[in-house]
Amino acid sequence: MRQLRRAGLRRLTTIVAPAGYGKTSLAVQWYELLKEDGVKLCWVSLDAEHTNQEAFLLALIDALQTLLHEDGADAGNLPAAALLSVLATRLRKIEGPLVVFLDDYHFAQTDATEALMAKILADLSLEHVKLVLVSRSPPRFPLSALRLRGEFKQFGVAELGFTDAEAGELFAGKGTHLTEEQVGSFNRRTEGWAVALQMVSLLVSESEESDSILASFDGGGADMGSYLSEQVFEHLPEDIRDFLIGTAALPAFNHSLLEAVLKSKEQADLSERLADYALPVTLLAGPGNWMRFHPVFNEFLKKTASRRGIDANLALNRAAHWFEAQGDIDRAVHHALSAGDANLAARIVETAGGWRRVYATTRGGATLFQALSGRASEIDLVRFPLATLGLSIFNAKAAQLAAANHYLVIAERAAAADPSLAKDLRVVRILLALYTDHWATAADLSALEDDLRQPDGMELIHRALALNMLSYNFLIRSELDRALHYGHLAIRAFRDGGADFGAMHLYTHIGQAFFLSGDCVSALSAYEELICEAQTNIGPGSDLDAVGQVLKAEVLSMRGEAEPAAEMLGWALPHLELHDTWFDLLAAGFMAEQRVLRMREDLLAAHAAMDRIRAVARRRGFDRLTRLIDGERAMLLMASGDLDQAIRHAEANGFGMQTIVSDRANTLAIHLRGATPAIFWTRVYLALGETAKAREVFDQFRMRQSQRPHVPRAIELALIEIGILLAEGRADLAAASLSDLVLTTPLDDYRALLHLDHSAGLGELRALANHPTVANVPRKRLQSLLASGETVHEPAVDDGGYAFTGRERMVLELLSSGLSNKEIGRNLALSDNTIKFHLRNIFAKLNVSTRTAAVTAARQKGMLDR
Repeated sequence: MRQLRRAGLRRLTTIVAPAGYGKTSLAVQWYELLKEDGVKLCWVSLDAEHTNQEAFLLALIDALQTLLHEDGADAGNLPAAALLSVLATRLRKIEGPLVVFLDDYHFAQTDATEALMAKILADLSLEHVKLVLVSRSPPRFPLSALRLRGEFKQFGVAELGFTDAEAGELFAGKGTHLTEEQVGSFNRRTEGWAVALQMVSLLVSESEESDSILASFDGGGADMGSYLSEQVFEHLPEDIRDFLIGTAALPAFNHSLLEAVLKSKEQADLSERLADYALPVTLLAGPGNWMRFHPVFNEFLKKTASRRGIDANLALNRAAHWFEAQGDIDRAVHHALSAGDANLAARIVETAGGWRRVYATTRGGATLFQALSGRASEIDLVRFPLATLGLSIFNAKAAQLAAANHYLVIAERAAAADPSLAKDLRVVRILLALYTDHWATAADLSALEDDLRQPDGMELIHRALALNMLSYNFLIRSELDRALHYGHLAIRAFRDGGADFGAMHLYTHIGQAFFLSGDCVSALSAYEELICEAQTNIGPGSDLDAVGQVLKAEVLSMRGEAEPAAEMLGWALPHLELHDTWFDLLAAGFMAEQRVLRMREDLLAAHAAMDRIRAVARRRGFDRLTRLIDGERAMLLMASGDLDQAIRHAEANGFGMQTIVSDRANTLAIHLRGATPAIFWTRVYLALGETAKAREVFDQFRMRQSQRPHVPRAIELALIEIGILLAEGRADLAAASLSDLVLTTPLDDYRALLHLDHSAGLGELRALANHPTVANVPRKRLQSLLASGETVHEPAVDDGGYAFTGRERMVLELLSSGLSNKEIGRNLALSDNTIKFHLRNIFAKLNVSTRTAAVTAARQKGMLDR
């Protein structure tokens, strides 16, 4: 301990030695001393289930909750890269120094977890975090940089092993006839092995032949441990021996667990007598008074229990039930699987909500269902349909679509005999349609709406996911008002259920619905909320950050802001191409990238980008994305003047002339982006000068639409109509249509459609803007919009030079009403962390540090009603 004190807190301290050298005992003592000094501490006990990256990171995130004093977010549903960002973000929230003890690190030590440790240690923003690894094997990640900076200290056998003098102190008063030389000789033979010395000290205190015990043993390593354990064990009272072998299977225990496992308070009380015999039992750090047997002693106890026919699975089984009763589903499942009872594990998951556990908070469903998936062949899955649906979702998120469908079919078989499962089956089936890029049926959506009207028995997360699915499916059907309605309800439901990451996904649906409705300002606000929350809760560069950046770039590119859009797409779109995503996000990114490249007139790069995205579509099995790319390729060839090649490409890739009359291929309500065959051939006939054919195809195409097109599509169609009118020599009608377009649509936000439209070139539109029938106001707007090379930039909201965003103004208004962060968040359907983010910005802009001062300053500047 003196050496640890002298060494002080380093970026990395390792306590490395074989089993039995008192590593954990030393770490616990150091933990308690640091606790007395007021240092922030975190203890993480690792085992074999933490070899998986997600499980390893979740264990660390879970352990931090007591320090953050906030509810655990649903981090268990994120991939490893995102979890690492979440961990780093939460570590940054804790003012240092923070000492994190990783006990039994060797159990979790793999190349994957070592890589994570290397990243954490290389992060300069986490230098206040001090790591202590307690392990039987040294770390394998690079340590040279830490050594050079003096930030690494290792304690090994040399420091942990007893010296001859220390061994003499241990034996003092036990077998007084032992000489100093005998004790020193034995200590050197055992290399100062603490557990061996401890057990021998127990033996000599009970024996008249202590010197012969020392002299008779000349084994080493495991043999010594087994021999000494047996000798100690045989000298214990019978009730203690029975207690030890009856609990040997438990990885750790406390009094409450022992009562449940041993079915007797009196037997559980025996744990309090273990100290009387100085047995090798370690008290673990943290709450609950958890203990465990020393590994060397524990291994002997397990073998002894097995030889005596003690069923280890019985204790593990009872422990699983106890953990389930405590609400610790993860440990309950772990003990059930350790007991060899995969069906019990599945039953525990089933009872705890089944598939809903995928969205569980903190230690979440990803690792839980990964453990179940590995033992699925042992489970009677038909008995546990809710857990089986969880396996389906887990595999879909992991892009194992065949396995996801396999589990879905099994769950459907179970649901056929149990109508009460219909709601669960329906929402999961619709969710899987998103991942597999298939359309949910109208009947399923209607039934899902009926489910929400009768919410009895529907858990909050179930309700939130159902609302999410309705929002998404109405979005892709262009029913934008319903998409927005259900999207806002879903955000509120996810927030109420503590699933902030689920809520964040809703910004994608809401933002797209606003964008397609013609409200680009609200769309950008939604995407900025997504980016803000992703960076605050996960960290910059995460999947959700990339999603927000790609969708924001779609809006900016449509507004003609090519450079900021290109900057976002430069990293975010390739990120999405490699990570978990769905069709609409890739489609949005692809179209935004094409607009940027065509505004730059870099047609070669546009073709290369199509090749790249087409490979992604093929790899993911997104046929709709492949079709979108093929249509845009034909349009790009036509735009570059190669009309014959454009037609040949269209004919060869499903955009042939015969598809003009296909309702499915031309229904705009389900083709939110890109060309359809009818649009392509209308443009082709205009380019060929066959105006009558262009008019015929276009009019029939418009007549077949059962829904009103969304705003950007309506602008596109209006421009095509203007092009046809000009080709027909009807300039007066074309000018009137152009005036209507300017006055009835937010054309400023979709000006890329003007600059990239093929039916009415910029020159023709400029000439049309000066037509005598065009009034002065629309003419000036058109002249501004059609100015070559100009771009639009969103004006800042001016609050006396403070440039507050619309969301910050809303937060400030609610703050002035005396609402708390949680109340403000509930009013705006935002998380606590997002509200804190906005308040920091407000304080900085007003140069204040308190809520009261912010309100006072805002009132003085006329930003709030007095």
